[in-house]
Amino acid sequence: MSMKTLCQTPAKLILTGEHAVLFGAPALSMAIDLPTRCYMDFSPYTSSLESSCLEIELSDFNEKQSYPLSVWQQRVIEIETRFALYEKQSLSIQSVLQQPVDLILLTFQQFHNAYRLNPGHWTVKIQSHQLTEKGLGSSASVIISLLQSLYSHHELNYSDIELLSMAQRVESHQHGSSSGLDPTTVLKGGLLRYQQGSPLQKLTSHPFHGWIIDTGSPESTTGQAVNQVHRDFNHQHPIWTEFKNVAQLIEQAWQDSNATELKEAIKQNQQLLERIGVVPPTVQRFIHTLNQSSESAAKICGAGSVTGEKAGIVLCISQHAPEALCQEYGYDYYPLKFSEKGSRCEMVL
Repeated sequence: MSMKTLCQTPAKLILTGEHAVLFGAPALSMAIDLPTRCYMDFSPYTSSLESSCLEIELSDFNEKQSYPLSVWQQRVIEIETRFALYEKQSLSIQSVLQQPVDLILLTFQQFHNAYRLNPGHWTVKIQSHQLTEKGLGSSASVIISLLQSLYSHHELNYSDIELLSMAQRVESHQHGSSSGLDPTTVLKGGLLRYQQGSPLQKLTSHPFHGWIIDTGSPESTTGQAVNQVHRDFNHQHPIWTEFKNVAQLIEQAWQDSNATELKEAIKQNQQLLERIGVVPPTVQRFIHTLNQSSESAAKICGAGSVTGEKAGIVLCISQHAPEALCQEYGYDYYPLKFSEKGSRCEMVL
């Protein structure tokens, strides 16, 4: 009997802690209302597992392909081989997953390794929001949507820890070193305080007016940016203490609903991100102009970029949209919409 599900997962935006979270600093990450939709359809076979087939449609890339089990398993073996070479520093992280479909095949294989996939015809359709590949956790949203859908189809009870552990393994193939922050945020929703080795905390949401500004897709990947920062700033570097301090200031200002102190701390956070070399010059000039005003405070949100002139998403905390400046730079902007709900899956007819 055929079964269909729809899983909707929000995007994520890091308020503070990008890069620094990997060095022990706290991160504040919020779910935002830019959903990734995963439609999954399963029709069981009565024959052996070898006849299983996976059909994938990626609406954003106008791609639709069908993979017999043996074909996609061979492809995942090749992905794992490349990842092993990356871990030996013989291959760059962006060479591990070579096409968008690789992330989906890898997620299916991880689930299959853990639970054995029901034999049959699997159909997956992924629709993302208009700001993919801009530092809003698109990979994590796809992975969480797929895993939640697969757990639903197999009627398995699972803990968030199990699901997130699997998601983090998959995401590491995309970004090199996954802190687990992105998948945790999009799964749970709301505003989270995340720090390695500490319990996850959900913080109160406040109605700060904010804007998401699109500076364009970074020319370097998250993995490349993370790796360069790791090379230039080791774990003992004093800058990570500065990141930790500014994260505490942002958290306190948020908890106190103190807009003035929040803006000041965001400006400090931006200065630190510039020091580690992940903010291209054009984006720096744009943010400096915004940050000269007491009304607004802006910073990049995501890995940024170590090459080119685009840095993905900039967050601007401001009562009014920075319309004129965005127009001058040719940047699109959108109101910041908080998502209290995390990923959710439902049966569809």
